[in-house]
Amino acid sequence: MSQQNNQIHYYIDGDVLFIVEDTKFRVHKNIIGLASKMFNDMFTCATPTQSDSDNIPEVELEGESSKTFENLLSHIYPNTFIDINWVNIAEFLRFSEKYIIDSVLLSAMKFLEREFRKNPLYSLFLADRYHFKSIYKESSKLVLDKFPEYKRNEIFSQLSLYTRNCLIKKYTSYTDSLAKLANVDFTSGYLHCDECNKQSEHDLKINQEFIERSKQVQILPLPLPPTPPSGTRKILFNSIGYKTCDNQFMTFQLPRKFKKHFGVFEPLECKKHKKDPKFYLYIELGE
Repeated sequence: MSQQNNQIHYYIDGDVLFIVEDTKFRVHKNIIGLASKMFNDMFTCATPTQSDSDNIPEVELEGESSKTFENLLSHIYPNTFIDINWVNIAEFLRFSEKYIIDSVLLSAMKFLEREFRKNPLYSLFLADRYHFKSIYKESSKLVLDKFPEYKRNEIFSQLSLYTRNCLIKKYTSYTDSLAKLANVDFTSGYLHCDECNKQSEHDLKINQEFIERSKQVQILPLPLPPTPPSGTRKILFNSIGYKTCDNQFMTFQLPRKFKKHFGVFEPLECKKHKKDPKFYLYIELGE
């Protein structure tokens, strides 16, 4: 099969030749070697090419796509830089993991950190495959919030068995808790503030309020799909009043009761946005 020079990455002053499919890439050892230790090691045992008059070393990458390699070089070379996007990220990750190109792996991870909200399930799939713990956790929050919808997506079946089971277990636990919400005594064990001189009446008022709120998120039989986890938490955590004892209940008692019944919720990117009005269920790698 005749070989052709790549139109973008065939540099006259290049000192190593890559052969990918039927395409020749003449590039620079110092640039490629800095990007990948594996490629740098390949150069030491590369044999000189017979096709170029100046006899530079040649490396053949079998089973790889010339287009993928071209795009990867365009990302590495400063004069032809292309961004990582949803179309090329899977190939970039696969290639950079195989050939230990840490800079590209890092760029792909940064892309997912910025953009995971736009494609949560695919972000979770990639984070699952390449063990990006933070992205895994954050994207799982959005997937669980619309779990019935995402479960029908074909990408869901491509998640690891571990991740699929974790998602199903977490969401099932949530819906079970939702069905039992009306049985929760929200004022049990609550220590009223010193200013509250009608504690029994206040308990009754609070419980009546949360019975009404429970009806907003839990209808028997349960609706399909149920209220999203973030929606349930938002409804339950709406302010119940402006008195000191009301505020104390919302600040201390309700979070304890909610956590005991539903488990731990967090906002997206918890460390950055602690006051995010939406809180989510999540799963973590290795939990």
